[in-house]
Amino acid sequence: MGVPSAKTWLHRLEAGEVSSRELVERTLARIEAANAELNAVTAIHSERSLAAADEADRERAAGLSDRPLLGLPVTIKDTLDVEGWATTAGVVSARDRIAASDSTVVRRLREAGAIVVAKTNVPECSSDAETDNALFGRTDNPHDKARTPGGSSGGEAALMGADASLVGIGVDGGCSIRLPSHYCGGVGIRPTVGRVPETGLWPSTRATGMFDLSCVGPMGRYVEDLELLLGVIAGADGIDPLSPPVPVPSFGPSDAPLRVGFYTDDPHTVPTAATVDAVVRAAAAVGDAEEIAAPPAGEANDIVFGAIGADGGSHIKEVAGDGPHTDRFQDFLDNGLPREVPSAVEFEAQMRRLFTLRAAIRAHLSPFDIVVCPVAPGPAPLHNQAPAEGEGAKADGYSWLNYASTYSVAGLPVAIVPAGEESGLPLGVQIVAPAFRDDLALAAARRVESALGGFRPANP
Repeated sequence: MGVPSAKTWLHRLEAGEVSSRELVERTLARIEAANAELNAVTAIHSERSLAAADEADRERAAGLSDRPLLGLPVTIKDTLDVEGWATTAGVVSARDRIAASDSTVVRRLREAGAIVVAKTNVPECSSDAETDNALFGRTDNPHDKARTPGGSSGGEAALMGADASLVGIGVDGGCSIRLPSHYCGGVGIRPTVGRVPETGLWPSTRATGMFDLSCVGPMGRYVEDLELLLGVIAGADGIDPLSPPVPVPSFGPSDAPLRVGFYTDDPHTVPTAATVDAVVRAAAAVGDAEEIAAPPAGEANDIVFGAIGADGGSHIKEVAGDGPHTDRFQDFLDNGLPREVPSAVEFEAQMRRLFTLRAAIRAHLSPFDIVVCPVAPGPAPLHNQAPAEGEGAKADGYSWLNYASTYSVAGLPVAIVPAGEESGLPLGVQIVAPAFRDDLALAAARRVESALGGFRPANP
């Protein structure tokens, strides 16, 4: 590893080589320096974080704790509640929305000893593949400030790519952990739907057309850190009705043989040559791989976008308030949502399309332990543009997101790991596993990371 992982820093804390206060001070300094360049942060409360670090040091010195994340600084996407911190989702009218309690994920992290040091920027209502809003402004990609870090967990991914945050938490509905991790060169996992409760996510998605499409998951620089955090945050909380009590698997290295398939084609877009090469090399790193037909998911993108507007956009409009909004978000509100609220029959039809396609994708992939495919057709584009495509480009609007939307619909665990470069920009791949085999997705991602070099910071 070129730079220490979060797990390595924990070993140093345990060995007494560094104090939690020193590590938190170091992380805050790196975040503040990166933020000055990238505008990735929405809130920092240094005094609170340092007080928590001092308490962690006292606890460790007393030998009274075996909490697995004791003293580790983490960052949190600004759609998850952290008690006493604002949760704004990039919405101007929510600037003073102070969380009264922790989200389930943050509570579990803090109970494990982690220390929240910053919250990170998002597009308004997590509604875009470009991280920009009228409250905090636009976030830039650490590899090239003229380019987007993606969305909606763009602030989180930008800090990871800049090697500023050690590890953090994002949320993925249509692409929101996967695309930013791909664009910024980090790692992440969209867990199996329901694996991690969304309790304390704002705006909530459960009682909307999104149903169970949104997944909370870890983001970082190394796969071992995803395993570390997912083992802490996963599991039913008895509150989120769509988070079943499925046992959390053990995580870690594995040399077990895996049945591996890969594909690069999609009916709506054409991957670049470098993207195809990254997928082929990643699949070979996982095991003996065979090229397979893409799943029958040509309407996945339409289903995801249809889910967002399945209530006519009433929920998102209520959360968004009167503005002001960015031009992109205002256009989405005015033109990207249905003009009228769909009927109950139309809503039911939308849900039927979702779950029919979910079953079809899962059946198509069932012969394999792992399937590798692109995240997007190319690397991070310039702000407000679609990513580059290969020869014969055919993407229109957001149709290039279909690679990602396929697995939002499928509800399967998908790890993202760097697997190549194009024009000096990182390229990640999606590593898909069967439902509730998040451990397999991460074990395969470890192999890719080991074989292909893994994380490379934007400013080494």
